[in-house]
Amino acid sequence: MLLQGDMHLHYPKLFSHGFIGNLKVKNRVVFAPISTNLASVTGEVTERLIEHYHRIAQGGAGLIIVENACVHFPEGRHGATQPRIDSDEFIPGLYHLAQAIHQAGAKACIELTHPGGVADPKITKAKPIAPSSVPMRADGTVPRELTKDEIEELACIFGEAALRARKALFDMVEIQAGHGLLINQFLSPLTNKRKDEYGGSLDGRLRFPKMVIEKVKEYAGEDFPVSVRLGVEEFTEGGIRISEGKIMAKRLSEAGADAIHVTLGKTGREKRLEPMPYPQGWRTYLAEEVRREVDVPVITVGVIREPWFAEKILEEEKADYVALGRALIADPEWPLKAMRGEEKSIRRCVSCNECVMARHYEGLPIRCSLNPTVGLDRMLSKVEKSKIRRRIMVIGGGPAGMEAARICALRGHEVHLYEREAELGGALNMASRIPGKEKLKWIVEYYVYELSRLGVHVRLGRPAGKREAEELKPDVIILAAGAEPVIPDIPGVKNSNVVSAQDVLKGKVVMKNRRVVVIGGGLIGLETAWYLASKE
Repeated sequence: MLLQGDMHLHYPKLFSHGFIGNLKVKNRVVFAPISTNLASVTGEVTERLIEHYHRIAQGGAGLIIVENACVHFPEGRHGATQPRIDSDEFIPGLYHLAQAIHQAGAKACIELTHPGGVADPKITKAKPIAPSSVPMRADGTVPRELTKDEIEELACIFGEAALRARKALFDMVEIQAGHGLLINQFLSPLTNKRKDEYGGSLDGRLRFPKMVIEKVKEYAGEDFPVSVRLGVEEFTEGGIRISEGKIMAKRLSEAGADAIHVTLGKTGREKRLEPMPYPQGWRTYLAEEVRREVDVPVITVGVIREPWFAEKILEEEKADYVALGRALIADPEWPLKAMRGEEKSIRRCVSCNECVMARHYEGLPIRCSLNPTVGLDRMLSKVEKSKIRRRIMVIGGGPAGMEAARICALRGHEVHLYEREAELGGALNMASRIPGKEKLKWIVEYYVYELSRLGVHVRLGRPAGKREAEELKPDVIILAAGAEPVIPDIPGVKNSNVVSAQDVLKGKVVMKNRRVVVIGGGLIGLETAWYLASKE
């Protein structure tokens, strides 16, 4: 039922208020917890971390879930630059973080995390601990099985962390019980081989997660809301399947969980941090299954990129809230733009996973191929108007040229962009023709709309040279002409039957019922072969 104050012309369901426990949330948009590597190496909240979450909150999301907080040090570290909540000394920094979120108009939640058997011994300097001595890391490290006393102590550790969150003025906490981490390890038959009361049957595997919820309520208060980020599907024989996952959700809600944030359990990373080919909202069906079983709000997550799709999920009652992670990294103002009906101005995340590469493989602060301000919010997010208006000539209509033109226009300059091809986009147009990479067209659509909205003069099918520069008389020339393929000097390379991958992907060369050899097994070679095979 919508109250009068909830009525929005655009997406009324998405921008209606809701409750998680006794907490009123202004809309149904949740920022999902995404590790940033922006905390200090000793776990303190940094200015960059505060600025990052403040910027996300300014964009209009109703609830912000802060990432991956360490509840148990050092065994429970889950990254070298992870925020800590295992000691009272971290409360002041967490307080400033929560306040920054509140000042931007959102409610603040923090995710309580323990990696268990997947903890990296190089970071923790300790042997991983887990419900059972089942190897869970790629390097084959065998974790130490927890004793009963340690299990009880860990439940209290989660409770103490929740109390610190409340003292830091967070509005609620979320317990991480998915993604192959400690609580998920207790829930999954793949990793819980215990023969005592903490293993075996579903009741046994649920004992520790239920104990954690009970201790959170005991330490932080019965009125302090708690969400459980629950892995309800593992897509593996012998693991958690949705038929059991939805029963877990019901039991945990009965134990005191005020919301269930539906996610995956121990799966390949490609299913949790989906690459480009995965369709929008592909795992919402899991939330729908859970919602039929529980009497608390259900949060869905996973490749939700467009407001109309989020609204449809809510209209069809598949979930009560939609969590956006990478979507709000790409464009923090996604909610505000949707509310104002400015959907075409949203930078839709294309799941390129540049953010994943930085955080998980390189140990670097979070970054985004579409949003260069991520992690540098104070320095770059605000575009100041120039005191002097200049005439700018941008040569090249690929991503770099379009972004340069956009920023110059935002600064108030007169911008002229020259592109020799008949359309903007550069190499993105080629790449988007490859099966599974069609979302790259979203980037071009965004820039075409924004450049038009900002009044950039775009000249297509016209290479820029000396004559054009003399005619325009620009104050500044920005060269963003892109790259040209390097053709190796090998015998026969100039024959008429030898063509470049670029010409194939541009559609300049049509091949049908031909025997084709692709030379080069890198990304371009593989994708060109895939493109050609899909045309047969």
